[in-house]
Amino acid sequence: MAPSLLRRGRSLMTLGALACLLLAVIVQGRIEGERRGGSVHPLLYLPSGKFLKVMALGFDGLLADVLYLWSIQYYGNYDIKDRFDYLERIYEQVITELDPHYLDPYLVGALIMTAEARKPEMALKLLDKGVRANPDQWIMPFEAGFLCYNDLHDYRRAAVYFEMAMRVPGVHPLVHRFQAEMYDRAGDKSTSLKEWLEIYKTTTDPYVRGVAWNHVHDLKVDMDLADLKDAVSRFRDKEERAPRRLQEIVASGLLQALPRDPENGDYLYDPWSGEVRYRGVPILGR
Repeated sequence: MAPSLLRRGRSLMTLGALACLLLAVIVQGRIEGERRGGSVHPLLYLPSGKFLKVMALGFDGLLADVLYLWSIQYYGNYDIKDRFDYLERIYEQVITELDPHYLDPYLVGALIMTAEARKPEMALKLLDKGVRANPDQWIMPFEAGFLCYNDLHDYRRAAVYFEMAMRVPGVHPLVHRFQAEMYDRAGDKSTSLKEWLEIYKTTTDPYVRGVAWNHVHDLKVDMDLADLKDAVSRFRDKEERAPRRLQEIVASGLLQALPRDPENGDYLYDPWSGEVRYRGVPILGR
């Protein structure tokens, strides 16, 4: 027999074995479904992906593709009330075990878990698995970071994921802006200012440069005012009075120098109230 015919025969045998496997699962599923009132889809009785990978005889990618396409149809059927009961099993324990490098099941599975099932932590667990299995794909930690930002409102954790994505070659420049913004939302204005300033200095896109400057401008004002107000408070504690002028703070050693605003002007100070303010307005309206 010619080698090509032999390979074709083996392929047909393997596909036949896969078909028999799926048929056996469907039959077993129908038996179990009848016992439970017929409410569970037969394919939900699939064994784990590790077992199927052995049974697939090299066609695990093909089987993963078939099951993934089925899952989209199944989880898009709103008439199935309990369709989310096996959600984690189908995507984490079956499909992504069959083919750990198949990106779509991670992304779509996480979307279903978050937007439909309202289980963002489950989605994050699936994306974490995708990050481990595909360290060369920046989209995985980016999606995890976006989930932390948009659904969990955990900005510190989001910043960590975005930073992870930035270490992958070929990452989209947008990720750096997300990371810088997350540090700001998490209250770490110093790191946020550092990252926005880096974006401002390195980008060649005039629009991005303008966006970065707006953030740099407002963050500098926020940090300068915070430092000045803290220094005024410490001066009051030390001298038992408010400083008559901000220069007294420097003379007392509480600050090395007075910061200048982004327009290179002085910050305004009211000695009667002890209030320090910026003479302009925030660009971003904070």
